[in-house]
Amino acid sequence: WRPLNPDDALARAALHEAARVADGGLEVMIEESARHDLADPTCPPATNTLALVLPNGSLAADMTLRERLDGIGSRRVFTWGVTHPAHRGQGIGTAILRWAVERSDEILAGVPADLPRTVEGFSEERHADAVALYETAGFQPVRWYVAMRRDLGEPIPAMPDLGALRFQALDRSLRELVRRAHNEAFADHWGSEPVTSETWAHDLVGDPGFRQDLSFVILDGAEIAGYTLNYVYEPDWAASGIREGVVGQVGVRRAWRKRGLATALLVRSMEAFRATGMEAAALDVDADNPTGAFGVYERVGFRPFRRSVRMQRPFGGEIAATS
Repeated sequence: WRPLNPDDALARAALHEAARVADGGLEVMIEESARHDLADPTCPPATNTLALVLPNGSLAADMTLRERLDGIGSRRVFTWGVTHPAHRGQGIGTAILRWAVERSDEILAGVPADLPRTVEGFSEERHADAVALYETAGFQPVRWYVAMRRDLGEPIPAMPDLGALRFQALDRSLRELVRRAHNEAFADHWGSEPVTSETWAHDLVGDPGFRQDLSFVILDGAEIAGYTLNYVYEPDWAASGIREGVVGQVGVRRAWRKRGLATALLVRSMEAFRATGMEAAALDVDADNPTGAFGVYERVGFRPFRRSVRMQRPFGGEIAATS
């Protein structure tokens, strides 16, 4: 057992790819994405990662912990781990999750107790063994998410009339304004916390799949009324058999809601995906999204194809708020 380091990127990608194939997953990890994960400023490898390394240098399992400690409603540590299919059933998953909980509690013990403190993880709902492993470690399901896909071979709905509002392709000069708009747009979403500049730069616009040329804003004069951040993960295409673009973030600020902006952003994104030769658009949505996003997505042709569950464990076993 030892922490991960940047030199483990290729071995880590091989571990996660073996698990993906065995589990029927669709999100391919390549060396570039593994290296990007290991450069996450919220996950210092020396203290927040652990791997079981085999004599040949390959990995039997790994775990990473991402800190989200500067929220205004909660302080969280997110777990993400996997065991190689050839080494399952030996207690490795239980051991590495136990370490994750103990280390997460150490982290959370060092922050103020003025807000709920939780350890969290995600699993596809169909992976009953993974969900059960979390539950055995004291986690409970608290939220469900739906992955949706839309065939771009079908007619794309007409663009809504936005009146004096206008589209603009996202450019670097707007990134900070979009971050602020994002924090405002998601302020009333369950579990959402303001995204810091550092996290924005790494996780969203710094993601290897981010496509600025396929991302858009809607402007009302100089004000950003809505935006979309879109992504393309070509390694995933071979796994799914579908050339698709991913609508990663869609946000409309409160003052501009109920005017068709979300539909307009989806239509513009689908048009852009199709123009570059893609066959489908995909996205993920909170099943209980308070803005009615699920219905918006359905109305423009998106259909569910996969569900995931968010698991949560209160710090030290204490009862924590989940709203």
